[in-house]
Amino acid sequence: MSVRYTRVTVGIDAYHCSSWFAIPTRATRGARGGDCRVDEPALCLTPPPRASVDMGGGRDKRKKAAKKLGKVSDAKPSGAAKTAHKAERNQAKNQRRLDKGLAEDDIDAILAALAIEDARRADVVIEKDCPRPLARGHASLTATNAVKPNELILYGGERVTAEDEKCVVYGDLYRYDVDRNRWTKVSTSKGPHPRSGHQALCHGGYVYVFGGEFTSPNQERFLHHRDAWRFDLESNAWEQMSSKGGPSARSGHRMATWGKRAILFGGFYDTGGEVRYYNDVWEYHFEKNEWKCRCAGGEGALGPSPRSACHVAVHEDSFIVYGGYCKNVDVDEKDEDRSERGATFSDAWKLDLTSWRWEKLKRQGLAPSARAGASSAVHALKKRLVLFGGVVDHEVKRGDVIVSEFFTDSYNMNLEAKKWFPVTLYGEDKTKTHKAGSLEEAERVAAGEVVNENFNIRSEAHRAAIKIQAHFRGYQVRKAYKLYKVGGVVSELLYSPGSGEAAPKTLPKPRGRINAAISIKANSMYLFGGVVELGDVEVSLDDVWKLDLGSRPKWTCITPLSDECQAQLTGAGAIEESDSEDEDDSGEDDSD
Repeated sequence: MSVRYTRVTVGIDAYHCSSWFAIPTRATRGARGGDCRVDEPALCLTPPPRASVDMGGGRDKRKKAAKKLGKVSDAKPSGAAKTAHKAERNQAKNQRRLDKGLAEDDIDAILAALAIEDARRADVVIEKDCPRPLARGHASLTATNAVKPNELILYGGERVTAEDEKCVVYGDLYRYDVDRNRWTKVSTSKGPHPRSGHQALCHGGYVYVFGGEFTSPNQERFLHHRDAWRFDLESNAWEQMSSKGGPSARSGHRMATWGKRAILFGGFYDTGGEVRYYNDVWEYHFEKNEWKCRCAGGEGALGPSPRSACHVAVHEDSFIVYGGYCKNVDVDEKDEDRSERGATFSDAWKLDLTSWRWEKLKRQGLAPSARAGASSAVHALKKRLVLFGGVVDHEVKRGDVIVSEFFTDSYNMNLEAKKWFPVTLYGEDKTKTHKAGSLEEAERVAAGEVVNENFNIRSEAHRAAIKIQAHFRGYQVRKAYKLYKVGGVVSELLYSPGSGEAAPKTLPKPRGRINAAISIKANSMYLFGGVVELGDVEVSLDDVWKLDLGSRPKWTCITPLSDECQAQLTGAGAIEESDSEDEDDSGEDDSD
């Protein structure tokens, strides 16, 4: 009997229901031996004599061949390795998104990339005894209510880098132990976007943050926030609060605590094309998490005019406002020309928190003159408002040269008498006249007769830049310098030793600055960072100082300026930059 093998398919899906069957037959011998013929087949389920064909065998052979050539690893990647590889790819993708946003000055793309990075971080990462925060201005420094640890909370701020003049906005938070002089950095997966020009208050075991702005790297786009957050000092976690029915988006506003409430006043909103300043008053209830508008404000409203960067304090049922800044925009309808004029205030107002009515206060005592960029904090133990720093511009040589004076003096307002007094340092001549600005000193600095680190010279070229700033903002101003050829020649006075560090006086004190972060704990006022100007170059600071507000006031330097800040203050970086601009300008002239 002979056997014939054939494939029999049963059902519709042949690749599911195919099998081999053997069909034996009876054979009859022919005339010659070995010849057979098939006769009457019989069904048999005996498997074929050769090896069966397994599904996927071909693929297995290809894998084996690839392994021999070293194309496939014998070890399969683990689940953890796959997850790590996926995370690495996502991180690279997010970095490309962030780089694209930075290149295109796209605020939405930058914030989205930062949010993704925060989401990947653990819930709370605490870095104890870390280096001090990077140099910055427009940050908040808030005193906590706890005695141990005796802490200050530093949050946010911004700086313009010296290398490429890009604006960097920070969203980091530091806890500073003033007794041990130690910094602790707290990073969380959920928190507010980076910002500067915001306000921060401490109530109970929380630090509350409202508003602020985010500036694009090229300083051409601006995003103002209207969100409210609170930071839990025990769990180091952020929580977003309700801003429903609250103030509009703004920065440069001011807030003060009034029992279980906070009072907000003023601020500004500037997108580069639209500018609005506010003089409205809002009340926020910490426990109810509710906002109420108490004074709508607006032009012509009774009370202080719209402004930002003023100085505020609460005493009993009164809300005090002093000074501030406002930018007025004039538009010429004929040629659509737009010019901007800044106004600095020195008036004082009192708001009755029971009737919500304003009253203008008389100028009493030795008050500081009008100045921009000063910092202030409330000294609760002695019921006074303490003010430090600021800047004023002096026009010398018939207005051809502008000398900016950065103040190092401090003043305090008695909140009960509403009267100003200068803070006289211990060992300082008490008979010295406390003049807020010295035109005579500015003229001597401009003439090169004296060296004073707190005076910055802007020549005719920089005066022309004021008009340019009516059409440009931020980094575009530097482009306009070259476009209109007003920055090609740099005055020798611009980067003279007068712009750098002067010889120390008999009494240590911080150099003049604007937009520093200050806060008062007990009878000590702490200062961090701030901004100074060297010609048209902005330098952010990172030093830490303490002012004893007791019976013998004196400054103590806790942490001096870093080497990087010191190098920028010598003007070396600015000189190199100006030299390169001169070369570029000469190259342009040659090409013409």
